[in-house]
Formats: sequence, structure tokens, C-alpha cells
Amino acid sequence: MGRTLWTLLLAALLLFAGACSPLAEPLTLPDAHEVSEVRLEYEGESAVRTGPGWIGLLLEDMAAAAPTRKATVQDVPDKADMASVHFVLEDGSEQTIFVYPEKGKWYIERPYQGVYETNELLWGMVTDLSQ
Repeated sequence: MGRTLWTLLLAALLLFAGACSPLAEPLTLPDAHEVSEVRLEYEGESAVRTGPGWIGLLLEDMAAAAPTRKATVQDVPDKADMASVHFVLEDGSEQTIFVYPEKGKWYIERPYQGVYETNELLWGMVTDLSQ
């Protein structure tokens, strides 16, 4: 009986600690006018998008993602089904963001910054390499 009580108390404490972990900081994205192209990679294929309208829509959809309490602790997420989005900026630098599904939800991960919940429409945008 005593051991069960301690186990329940420890479980409650861990649940409370997990609920108190901070949300990710707001997702930082480049300004649309700074992006010269977006290189998409998915399942060994790649495509480049240069249309300012498409780039603006992508950035707008990404900006709407909601911060989560999930941790990001490595350069590249360890996900089997994942798309890479590389923003190539006018100054030649590059910023990379990853998008992946997990348990019926879709996430954006910016390494060492945070994980953000997005939607299936964004997933479709970054995985449709046929255009």
C-alpha cells in the first residue's frame, strides 16, 4: 500500500513538472523580401521555389504555428517521415526548418529554438515537389 502511494505521488509530480515546462519561444522566420528561394527536400527528392507569392504564403502559414512544450535538442530531428525547408536568403546565408507528422499532428521544428504545431495544409505545401 505504501509503495503504491509513493508511486502515485511520484507520477503526479512528474506530470505536474511536465505541464510546467515552458512553451517554445515564438518562431523566428526570415522576412519574405529577404528570401531569394526556398529549397524543399522530401523522400530523397528536392525542388526549388522562387515565386514571391508562394514564399510569402509559406512564411505566413509557418508564422501561424503554435508553440509547444516539446524539446528540440539536435541539429536534425530524428523522424522517419520529415521534410526539410531551406530558406536561401539574399545575402547567401541559409536557414533550415523541418516539418513532420507525429501521431496525427503536424509539427515545425527549428533546431534549438522550438517545436511548433502546424497543420496538414502546410505539410502538403512542403512535400508537394511536383510544381
